[in-house]
Amino acid sequence: MVTPFASRRRFAQLVRFSELSPHQARSGLACLRDIIAKQGWPPLIWTRTDGYKFCSDTTELQAYEVAVIRAKLTEIRRFITGVVIPHQALQPKGRWINHLNTQLSSVESTLDVIADYIEV
Repeated sequence: MVTPFASRRRFAQLVRFSELSPHQARSGLACLRDIIAKQGWPPLIWTRTDGYKFCSDTTELQAYEVAVIRAKLTEIRRFITGVVIPHQALQPKGRWINHLNTQLSSVESTLDVIADYIEV
């Protein structure tokens, strides 16, 4: 079993050996994901226990997808409560902010349904 520390250590090794910044290494991994998708290869996922790996196990992929959706849902909720709602309070009749709030609420609702999905 690979510990979270080992996973971080591997990323640090990637950064050191590639002589890239952490941002550049992450951007490269994102680009690699695009290439993998175009080639039809199994998805590249990241877990705390294994770090980056190719995965074709549908149960593991679904768990990864739900975890990512939950993280994005939290991020969007914090953005709504921390930025959008205070902006709307400053400009209650603003067309832009009202439209943004409506759209983000819709996204939040959709992600919430996905995040609570449990296969029966």
